[in-house]
Amino acid sequence: MADEGQVVQRKLSYGEAPRGFSDHAFKSNSGTELRVRVWPADPPPTKPAPVVVWTHGGGWIAGYHYVPPPWLLPGFHNRGYHLVSHNYRLCPQARIDDQVADCVEAVGWCRKNLPSILGQGTVDVDRYVLCGESAGAHLATLMTLHLPSPPPCAVINAYGVVDFFGLQVLEPAAGTVPQPWKGEFSDDELDAFFNDRDPNNVLTDAPAWIEPGGVSDTDLSIRWGTDFRCTRRVRLQAELLMYHTKRLAASTFLSATFHREKFVTDDEFIAFVRSMSPLKVLQDEGKERGYPPTAFLHGGGDKNVPIQQSYDMAETLRKLGVPVVECYEDGEPHNFDTKYTGPDVPGWSTYIQPIIDFVDKHVGHTDSTVRVL
Repeated sequence: MADEGQVVQRKLSYGEAPRGFSDHAFKSNSGTELRVRVWPADPPPTKPAPVVVWTHGGGWIAGYHYVPPPWLLPGFHNRGYHLVSHNYRLCPQARIDDQVADCVEAVGWCRKNLPSILGQGTVDVDRYVLCGESAGAHLATLMTLHLPSPPPCAVINAYGVVDFFGLQVLEPAAGTVPQPWKGEFSDDELDAFFNDRDPNNVLTDAPAWIEPGGVSDTDLSIRWGTDFRCTRRVRLQAELLMYHTKRLAASTFLSATFHREKFVTDDEFIAFVRSMSPLKVLQDEGKERGYPPTAFLHGGGDKNVPIQQSYDMAETLRKLGVPVVECYEDGEPHNFDTKYTGPDVPGWSTYIQPIIDFVDKHVGHTDSTVRVL
């Protein structure tokens, strides 16, 4: 087995980070260094411009902030929005509420520091939008309920979990039989890591999957725009996600996210899960809390996060009087939106443009000049 510092060539599924960014870091309240990547609006704004803050997905266990979804650039960045991405502590060392706290802190850091990074008079930090996909959409949707005033002008939820009770997190699925596992690490190694709660071992960026192959860490670093090494520790993080999503029930997988062993009673655990489910919080307290206008993007064939999650959240928001827009593409799986690289892609006008128009309306953004790449 490779040593911790040994670099092993791997083939990863990844995109390429758009150039023109700057990287920043700050020490969070937890003591962990968190990182922020900033893309100034292109073309440069002639007046204070709004900001889109993107939170990455990856099953709460993996994912990285280096590469935003491809539709965010032509959709927002190249139309006069500044674009920001951030990372957060990953499970199993961190718990899901730790991740929410990191996200809230990252947004606060951005609102405080973006004027000095981008230049005074070029950014309006009060006109910001939260966007996330998958686990990142869950975090964006939930952190909205914990951010200080002013709240985001809009939220974009791309196939994110909003109700953990709909994912059978409390009880194993009946008749679940673990599938044989063949990977770099043994079941014992992965199970031991699954139960690791030592904060000193936490990562903040890791690939969501790794396959044997021939892409070097040098090539990956070039694509991501950072010095990245697929050490044994990184590969263990990535394989843990694959191991539990493909082999075990959701209840077992998500126990790493919720740290169930820390709860004395089932009632305490259920209450915590409910507090981490944005839909349940809004159903319980929505009239008192309020919520920003929200856009939903989801594939009808999504087996990771059923589209019913978006249906239910949108319906609840409408009952609360919150504006929503829903863009659902029939038959599409999880992460289907990576095909939307620009307005020339079939389906853009049906599934992406309505979200852009919706956000423009609620942000009060009128500069829609698109820079053709």
